[in-house]
Amino acid sequence: MEKKTVIVCCASSMITSTMAVAKVKEVAASIGAPEPKIIQCKFSEVQGNLVSNRVDFIVPTGKLKGVETGGIPVVKGTAFITGIGEDKAKAKIAEWLQAQ
Repeated sequence: MEKKTVIVCCASSMITSTMAVAKVKEVAASIGAPEPKIIQCKFSEVQGNLVSNRVDFIVPTGKLKGVETGGIPVVKGTAFITGIGEDKAKAKIAEWLQAQ
């Protein structure tokens, strides 16, 4: 399995994105995937990070208003904050971490 690159973002790049980063790492460990390269940033920094990195998927902890993801898959990181849909979000992340 190749190492993936993931953007995890929130409004201030602090609390909620840190929680989501921990969950992404937890999923990778649980399936035996290499720990992904994680780019933790603010919503306003996503666009620039998409330009300068080959990103496999994005985990925002809120709405990416006005951000063009260029077809990069997005899984709602709000599930890791609220607990609602967390299993579904983890399953999708596991799928993308294992994809070739």
